[in-house]
Amino acid sequence: MMKKISGIILLLVIILTATYVQAEQDKPLADSVLRLHVVANSDTIADQELKLEVKNEIVAMMQEEFRDIDNAGEAREKAIKLTPQIQDVAESAIKARGYEYPVKVNIGEYDFPTKSYGNLVFPGGEYQAVRIIIGAGEGKNWWCVLFPPLCMVSSSDKGLSLDSPGEAQISFKCLELIPKGAKFSFRGK
Repeated sequence: MMKKISGIILLLVIILTATYVQAEQDKPLADSVLRLHVVANSDTIADQELKLEVKNEIVAMMQEEFRDIDNAGEAREKAIKLTPQIQDVAESAIKARGYEYPVKVNIGEYDFPTKSYGNLVFPGGEYQAVRIIIGAGEGKNWWCVLFPPLCMVSSSDKGLSLDSPGEAQISFKCLELIPKGAKFSFRGK
């Protein structure tokens, strides 16, 4: 009798574990990433360059802060706690370049178009993001994926690019962090 009960319990544990693993694998891409979105004051060359400078400072800060983060939920919570520091870093970068633009930092869910980072494609849709609006926020914007750290491997204004090895260096660990649901597009030249 005890063998039957033990067998049933073991079977239930296996079924529950398999169900949990499958649910985690089926988690939508939007639940697996935290994006960064920086909006420039305007489309002038100077404001677009300033946007990239702010982006660089924020990415450098977040790279350090996200070092031990394991999932997008933790990344979002950490970003919420760091909102005042994100604000300070953005304001300091703007002031260091001689501008007086106000900065708004928000963390929430925002609509993003389909975005291709080289061969890696993130479908359009609602994503959790750290949004930084510089000044009037009427210029072109820049976005990348903060977690997993895809924009942290690129120093270009394009975000991650797998087309140019000089722009992005990807280790196997980074590839392991690519969330389920991200698509790869292979186009011949």
